[in-house]
Parts: sequence; structure tokens; C-alpha cells
Amino acid sequence: MQIKKLFIYLLLPVAFVNCKGQPEYTFLPQNLKFDLTPFLFRNYTPLELATLSDSDYNLNQSGLITGSKLSRFLSNWNTNKPNYANGNLIVFQIQTSGSSGRFVFFDAKQTFAYPVSNLNDLLSETRDDGVLAVDGIVGKGKKISDFFALYGIDPAVDYVVFAQDTSNLTNLSSATYAYYSLLYWGFPKERLAVLNGSIADLTATNTLFTTPSYNYANSNRAGTTKTLFRDHTALQLNIGDLIHSLKNGNSIFEEVDPLPNEGFFIIDGRPSAAYSGTTNSSASGSKYTNCTTKTNSSFVNNTCVTTFEGRIKSAVNLIPTDLYDGTSFQYKSFTQLGTFLNQTGYPDQKLIYLYGEEGQRASIVWFALHQILGKPTRFYEAGWKQFGALGLRSPTSGSSPSAITQPASYWRTDLSALAETITSNADANVPNYQLDFTRQFIKSSSKIRTEDKSFLRGSSTGTDSAGGGPTGGGGNACGG
Repeated sequence: MQIKKLFIYLLLPVAFVNCKGQPEYTFLPQNLKFDLTPFLFRNYTPLELATLSDSDYNLNQSGLITGSKLSRFLSNWNTNKPNYANGNLIVFQIQTSGSSGRFVFFDAKQTFAYPVSNLNDLLSETRDDGVLAVDGIVGKGKKISDFFALYGIDPAVDYVVFAQDTSNLTNLSSATYAYYSLLYWGFPKERLAVLNGSIADLTATNTLFTTPSYNYANSNRAGTTKTLFRDHTALQLNIGDLIHSLKNGNSIFEEVDPLPNEGFFIIDGRPSAAYSGTTNSSASGSKYTNCTTKTNSSFVNNTCVTTFEGRIKSAVNLIPTDLYDGTSFQYKSFTQLGTFLNQTGYPDQKLIYLYGEEGQRASIVWFALHQILGKPTRFYEAGWKQFGALGLRSPTSGSSPSAITQPASYWRTDLSALAETITSNADANVPNYQLDFTRQFIKSSSKIRTEDKSFLRGSSTGTDSAGGGPTGGGGNACGG
């Protein structure tokens, strides 16, 4: 390994010489004409990826930004952009329930804006961790690269803002989940932002200049997260890591992360009724129709309910509706958010394990913890949809088996060592998503992590469809 490092150092002067006349985002391996990816990648920790907001949100350059900051960016991006942003400004105006009829003004040269109604579909998909597949997990590398290509984004230099079009919970959660998705795939936190408030409300208060018409424009360039040389996959917590920690490191699982030296603290980001196990967190009403005849290869949102309700052992509740204003859907003040976290009993510096019912809704809590309060946080995206599905149930006549049918399964979660306030759901409301025998005794749930690390390093069997010119970032020897 020392010889390989010495070889790289000897070639660095060549790279700098070749920088002359190259774009600022041309990166080292392109100049050297061979692949140094394995040597240049850096694994980032949740603490390194956290953002501590200014107590005055108006002073933030990224993370949670205000309407006045976005207005300043849009008015003259070349002059007012942050020092670390060398590319374009791209604003996503999230419209999940109809348009406000107002659109941010952009110049189509250095600033671009896109109304989008299906952001979650563009960034997430059903993914299999080796135990039980769940929908709504951050998409594979190709899906994210396709997203960059579709909207002309170069992740090596561009700055991206996710903004609600009108103020509602779905738009806010779409914004925070999109932020998480890009951060997970290596996009630097210094060039990502969520707008605090909606385009409609900020227009009404004359904070943002908008127009009633929209003309599509695209920069016609794109990049891929592969050339950032940043591995942010430590943000995602899988069920193996979680159970291994709950068992104090005494599991037989393979490919799990060791217990954090600083200790861990579990936060349940669901409403209080779901946390207490007194209501079905997974589905209701018509979603129960014909559950026993449904056969799912994965536990899909809005399809019946989990095997049992309750919460993960030792988890404390951070109620999502406490964190934002229910009318404007703006995050509450920095001081208020800190107070709500302190009320959970959180010991500062411990690594937070966060989960909710599923990733999108829980991302509102994740963003408050990780990108406003700056606390090191790992996100169990599969959440209660997966954890609660892995309970043992011996079905009565005419009903269907649960995912776990073997009492000794490694992944059985309805045990006092792993869960609290355990309340079984009615057999008729649980679908037939039985795991085969092999999966019930598999020793690893790291399939997603393995796939994503392979994609980042170019060893994935999938292809990356993103086009455009050469891009770079983390290993850029020419600056930028």
C-alpha cells in the first residue's frame, strides 16, 4: 500500500501541469488517464456530514435557508453565491398537490428552476437489504445519476435548493427527503439547501420575486456522484446494525458496523400514538382490503399493516409535529428545536439512530437533528415498516403467514430484547409476505450498502446513463 501511495504522489506534479486549459471541474484521474478511484475515495462519518445551523437562519449559506437568502442568490448568483459553489443554482419547486401558479424567476444561464410533482419517485425505489425489501428507500446510483442528467445537474460544482411550492406536510417531507437522498449519494452538504417556507407564502410577503408563467430551460449538462470520491453511505442504518447495537455487539451478524465508541441513542420520529403502540402506524381503512390474499415480495406502503405495533427497545419519542409550524410548515426556531431534543434526554455527542414509519416522513425529523442541530445521526430508512413486519405470527385458519414463521429466526423483532409495547395486529390485516427459510437465517442485511459502495467505486454491474462533460470534485487537483 505504501508503494501505491508513493506512486500517486510522484504523479501529482504531472496532474498539475496538465491542469492548464482544463475546466475547473476536471479531476485527477482524467488527467492521468487511469483509474485512481480506490485510492481517492473518502468515507465520511455522520458527524462530518452534520450541519450546525446558525441560530439566525438568515445567516445560513446552506442547509436550512430563508426566503431572503434565496432571493439574494437568485438576484445575482454570480456575485452572491457562496464561495464553495462554482457552478449553477438549481431550485426544485415541489408541487405534490397542485401548483400555486407562482414560479421563481431564473435567468436560464446560471440559475434554473424546475416545478416537479413526483420528486420521491425520481429519487427512491423499492430496495432489498437481503432480509426484507421495502419501498421508499433512497434510489440506486443509476437512478440518482439519471436524475442529475434529467435536470442538468453537475454535483461537482452546482448548488441545489429544494423548496415547497405551497405549504403542506407532503411538500416539506419531499424536500427534506430529497436533500437526504443527494447527501447520501455524496453531494456535499455545503451545496445543498432546503427553503424554510413555501414559494407561495414567501411571494405573498414580498420576500421572493416570482412570475405567473414558467418557461422550461435546462443547462444540458450533468455529472455523476462517482467522480466526487465521497462515500456518505454511513448515513444509512440497516436492521443488522440496529439489532447488533441493541444486543450490545453480541450478535452473529456479518458485515455490521461496530458499536459506536460514543454510544448510541435511539429516537422514534413517529406520532405519539404510533410510538405508544396504540394505533396502526402502517395503514388504515380501505388498505385492509383482502390482506390475507396479498402476496408481497416486499412490504409496500399502504398495503395492509405490519405484524405488530410498538417501538424499538429504549427508543424515545421526538414528535414530528413539534418541529414545524402547522400552517406555514416552516421549521421552528433553532432554540425551540434544541429544547425539544433536550426533552428527550439526549446525551450530547452520542450517535443518534433515527427511525420513523418510513423514510420520507421521518426525513423531517432527520433534517432537524442532522442538518439544523448538527447532531451525528444515522437514519434507519426502512423504519417501522420493516422492523414491525418481522414479528412471528402463527396464523389462524384462513389467514396468511407473517414474514417470520421460524421462532428462532435471526431477524425476529417481536422480542423483549428488541421491542417494547408489543401489540399484535389482527391476522386478517397482515399480508402474506412470508420470507423463505434462507432469508430468515441469513446473517447479513448489508446488501444495499454493498451495492451502493460498488456503484460509487465503479465496480457495479449496472451502467451509469448520465451524460455531459467531464466532472469531478473530491479529488480535483486543479481547484474548484
